[in-house]
Amino acid sequence: MNLTRLVYYSQRNPSESMDAQDLIATCERNNMRLNLTGMLHYNGDHFLQVIEGGRVEVSALYHRIARDPRHSNIILLSCTDVRERMFPNWSMGMHQGMDDRARGIYLRYFSTDDINPETVNVESLLDVLQDLSVEMAPRLRVSNG
Repeated sequence: MNLTRLVYYSQRNPSESMDAQDLIATCERNNMRLNLTGMLHYNGDHFLQVIEGGRVEVSALYHRIARDPRHSNIILLSCTDVRERMFPNWSMGMHQGMDDRARGIYLRYFSTDDINPETVNVESLLDVLQDLSVEMAPRLRVSNG
């Protein structure tokens, strides 16, 4: 079975209510069952997510997300086969907000912390998410399975 990594960016639909803790709990429960892993960054206005797993499962999850009314203006940034997972131990890690440490991580890779999904370098974006997962681990909501 191929291992696939998908990265997308979306805006939060402000007309839909959303509880981030409920969202991540659902992700953890469903992803663990499907052997999906990943990282979600949610700053209150935008979502940036990496999903890793089998090609069929990743594709099905992305299509469910695309139909979810809490998301708008979804942009698929990357979908590719990979040799290994970046977030192998997490059914879904989540970083929420944009504090000074997160801003510093973004500024390490980009000229601004305001990411334009139409021009962003996906490899640098993956570096940001990986750094967030490592440097901010004590504040991340994480499921280790």
